[in-house]
Amino acid sequence: MIPIRLIIHNFRAIEHADIDLSAVSLAAIAGRNGAGKSSAFTIAPRYALFGDVISGVSLDDLVRRGASDMSVTFEFEHQGNVYRAIRTRSTKGKGKSTLELQKRVNGQWESRSAEKIVDTEAVIRNLLNLDDETFTASSMILQGQANAFTGATAGKRKEILSQILGLHIYEKLQECARQQASSLHIDIEKMKDKMLLLEERIAIKPIKEQELLLLEAQHISVLENIKQEETTIKLAETELAMLDTKKNRIEQINKELFTLDEEQDSLQKEKVVQSERLERAKKILENEENILEKSAELEKIQQQILSLETRKSELTRIQTDFLTSQTELQQLDDNLVQLDDRITKLQQELAGREALREQYECYEKEIVKLRDWEVKADTWNLLSAELSDISSKKEREESQYKLKKQRLTDRIAALEEQATHLHDSGCLPTCKYQQAAALALEELPKLQQILAALDRTEIDQLAVLIANKQMEQEALGYDYAAHRACKVQVDLLVEAVAAYAQLSSKEELLQQLKQQQHEKQNRKLMETKRLDTLQEQLLELEQSLAPLVELHAKVTELERWAKLKDQIAVAREIKVTATERLASIAKAISAIESKQFDALQERDRLMIDTLDYERIGTSLIHAKSLLQEQREQLTSLAEQIGGIKVILQAIELDQQEHNHLVSELEPKALRWTRYQTLIKAFGRDGIPALIIENAVPQLERIANEILGQMSKGKHYVRFETQRELKSRAGVTETLDILIGDWTSERPYETFSGGEQLRIDYAIRFALAELLAQRAGSKVEWLTIDEGLGSQDAEHRALVLESIKSVASRFKRVLVITHIEDAQAAFDQVIRFDNDDGGVEILVA
Repeated sequence: MIPIRLIIHNFRAIEHADIDLSAVSLAAIAGRNGAGKSSAFTIAPRYALFGDVISGVSLDDLVRRGASDMSVTFEFEHQGNVYRAIRTRSTKGKGKSTLELQKRVNGQWESRSAEKIVDTEAVIRNLLNLDDETFTASSMILQGQANAFTGATAGKRKEILSQILGLHIYEKLQECARQQASSLHIDIEKMKDKMLLLEERIAIKPIKEQELLLLEAQHISVLENIKQEETTIKLAETELAMLDTKKNRIEQINKELFTLDEEQDSLQKEKVVQSERLERAKKILENEENILEKSAELEKIQQQILSLETRKSELTRIQTDFLTSQTELQQLDDNLVQLDDRITKLQQELAGREALREQYECYEKEIVKLRDWEVKADTWNLLSAELSDISSKKEREESQYKLKKQRLTDRIAALEEQATHLHDSGCLPTCKYQQAAALALEELPKLQQILAALDRTEIDQLAVLIANKQMEQEALGYDYAAHRACKVQVDLLVEAVAAYAQLSSKEELLQQLKQQQHEKQNRKLMETKRLDTLQEQLLELEQSLAPLVELHAKVTELERWAKLKDQIAVAREIKVTATERLASIAKAISAIESKQFDALQERDRLMIDTLDYERIGTSLIHAKSLLQEQREQLTSLAEQIGGIKVILQAIELDQQEHNHLVSELEPKALRWTRYQTLIKAFGRDGIPALIIENAVPQLERIANEILGQMSKGKHYVRFETQRELKSRAGVTETLDILIGDWTSERPYETFSGGEQLRIDYAIRFALAELLAQRAGSKVEWLTIDEGLGSQDAEHRALVLESIKSVASRFKRVLVITHIEDAQAAFDQVIRFDNDDGGVEILVA
């Protein structure tokens, strides 16, 4: 993997940075503390690739303070292809994250992302063949974590080395072997259990054969009993069929008797109805004379009512006019009250005419003053805006002047310090540090001349211009408080001026209202007279219509007699027809009674013949029940016989399956033994241990090359992969670090802090190079974060030389440091100056 470009937006302290690393090979990362150097080169790439990479820090805490969205785009080359990972985070609402992996194909970016973020992260890990821990261990030496490998326990060191060597594949192989062995073990145990079950079922075969013989004998006996019962049932069913015919005739006779009863009831009911009709007709004919008199009286009363009803519409009209007149009179009273109120109010307003005139004259004077103040205020605001622009320009010029002066001063101080250190180092004239000192001495006079030539003329001119504008403002004589008081006074008088202007229109309105008042009073007198006339007419009509209620009541009583007038002719006809129908009904009833007697005689004879029906039926049911029991017993015996035959067939199949399982068990047991051997071979003490044993000498060789260069040949490193057990005989697997000098070997922990840092670097460089040689996950990038502070000048130079020597083995080497002489040792510098969120890349 080779980094190409890093685009950062609102990530931790960085507002925005677009860092192109395509032309960078070996560079120092410089800038003030808190500028975001470590965030950009150690955290941002890991966040883009692996997500949540800082323990105890949430993703929302990575968003720059004051912002709600952040993003990191990391573009890199891997195995000849160019990829980029784009990860974003928003704190809006419940928070939202996105991750996109893209590949550049023919100049275009194509997505290689999965549906979910966690699946896309798995795609990235599979592509790089690395997780965050291994990626960080191989490509970064983080601030304060240079001893992440050397300071770890022996077991942890071995685990890190296993990840670097890609030995996790053997864990997967071991897990696969375990799964296969477990599957085979389960199959073998199932086969054993199956064989035991089959043997138990095969053992019952003699017992089932004996049961089959007994059941077949019982089956033959039950068949003979069934034949005898079937003969008995046929005889009983024949006798019962004859009796059923007689019972059916009894039921038919009962139905006939029921029909005759219904006919007789119907005739009796009709006889009652005809008798009632005859009786009513006789009564109507007896009262014929009275009915005709009442009908004539009804006609006279109806004519009187018709005459009175014609006057009811006139009563309704007068009542409506009376109510309308009352309403209009009430409305006139309300209008007069409202007019009195408005006239009184206008008279009061016109009484204050003189006071309003004085306020109007005062308003005219104040409005002239206000216009003069507003002209001065406009001029004052224009001058204030000009002063603000000139002041801002002066502040920018002063800021740029101070920044230029500070940069020149810092550069001169750094060159002077570099020259002083290099004069004291004792290096040969051909040494790179000595040559750098000479160049620094040449550059110092030029920088000092530039510092002396810095010009403040424009800043002074702007200061004079600011003073002139301030004097011009003072000469205006503008008083904001007086301006404000004048405006308040004008606002207070506006309402009075408006009232004064309306006085003439209010006098005209007062005359109009008085005219309306006079007209409405005249209308009120006329409406009062009209209401009195309507009331007299209303009383007269009500008295003339008073008898109408009594006449209506009498009509209701006479109408009952009038209805009987039309029924007199019908009553004469009913009297004749009803008499004839009653004689016919009497003959029909006599005939029905004769038929009922004959039917009852026949029914009694048939009931005597069917007295034994219940006994024969009960015997037949009992016989059928016995037959059903015999048949059920026969079916049960057949099922048992069939079941035993099925069991015997199954036992035969079980015997065959048992023989087949015996033949399969032996090869499966052999395969299970072989998988157990593979599990042991793929374990830590198997093939991975052999690979580590072979890799440790290579790691030791690379580390000693670098450590010898750092310590001028004083120190070397040796790894021990086995240690003798103290409690018992034998050895255990380990990864101890021993450091040797010119006198003896000692553990890593017994050396000083500076010596430990050089040892840490040597081993970390060796681990990074070892990982770079791995096929399929080659990381050709190394970042070192603030690792030179604990070294003196001499050993710092040795460490820098070691970094440069290691740089040839990587495509990108980035060193984050705040030490200026260390920064000067690099040809390329990436400088962080993020006062405005920007990042500057300088290549010397």
